[in-house]
Amino acid sequence: MGNASRYYRSSAKALHCWGDQCAVYHIESGDTHVLNKLDVDILLSVNEKPISAEDLSVEFEDVFDSNAGQYFQALLSKLAELGLIETVNTEPAN
Repeated sequence: MGNASRYYRSSAKALHCWGDQCAVYHIESGDTHVLNKLDVDILLSVNEKPISAEDLSVEFEDVFDSNAGQYFQALLSKLAELGLIETVNTEPAN
């Protein structure tokens, strides 16, 4: 069945990009984080709808090889830790 965790946007951030780098400002914490453009593209995908690492692997298959699931899971976990996205648990209740 796989990992049931999905990730979704946090409502508190501002984004500014220049070249291949982007600054993401988290309004609630006052922290600014620098991400590369690809990671921001992934962040923007998460902003559209709740998404899992597996979903991202499919969406970005033209950019990454078939073993990108670990990268996506690590990135999503880090973005959640920074407060830039939220974890949405989709496991059914017992």
